Amino acid sequence: MLYERRRVITLRIAVIDDSSAQREQLSGYIKEYYSGNPIYRQVDLFENGEQFMECWRPGAYDLLFIDIFLDGINGLEIAEKVRNSDADCLMVFTTNSSDFAVRGFELRVSDYLVKPFSYEKFKDTLKYCERSMRSHARYIEVKESRTMIKIRLDDIIFTDYFNHYIQIHTKTRTIRSYMKFETFSPYLLCYPQFLCCYRNCIVNMDRVISLEKNDFIMDTDERVPITRKNRQEIHQRYADYQFLRLSGGV
Repeated sequence: MLYERRRVITLRIAVIDDSSAQREQLSGYIKEYYSGNPIYRQVDLFENGEQFMECWRPGAYDLLFIDIFLDGINGLEIAEKVRNSDADCLMVFTTNSSDFAVRGFELRVSDYLVKPFSYEKFKDTLKYCERSMRSHARYIEVKESRTMIKIRLDDIIFTDYFNHYIQIHTKTRTIRSYMKFETFSPYLLCYPQFLCCYRNCIVNMDRVISLEKNDFIMDTDERVPITRKNRQEIHQRYADYQFLRLSGGV
């Protein structure tokens, strides 16, 4: 997960394919998948392996879509170089053949997209990758005074905003970080368990023990208010999330 000075990028994706049509298709699928989603994303398109490797550094990308059959540095060589320097970056092979499944397994490639592939197949792959990313990214990092603090997602009960400070409420204490809510909110809203339920307030639905008309009741007995304007939508979002949890969807 990478951050820029002026805005937050919570997901960085690279598409490496020598076919301009294939690059544009994948770029369009990614845009469609995240339409209406609070996740900020950056998608970089590369037409060959050499171009990609000039930009590559460990931690630069969260997810790569790699065409295996590239001229010059091929997809397998790219995957080897990436995996040798970055254990967490997810990779998906896009290919006309699944003959490289064994080597892909050795390189911990997340999935294969055999060309031509549909949007539905792409969507299933991206959902799987998102679950993998969530399992690795279990904390956020913010500055408190002059110190960077790591906070486990599971420890966050809710967050609110007061006097130019984000207040992150945990069971043991409240961390205060000087930043705008618009800058902070994507840190959490890219995860399905977090919901903006009131002006400048985000609740961790995993820490909710009951829902009342106007409030979430947290497992610390604290009450987090629900905005009247979007109350019905927020109630539905919570119900949908609970259904997904019970069905194993998150």
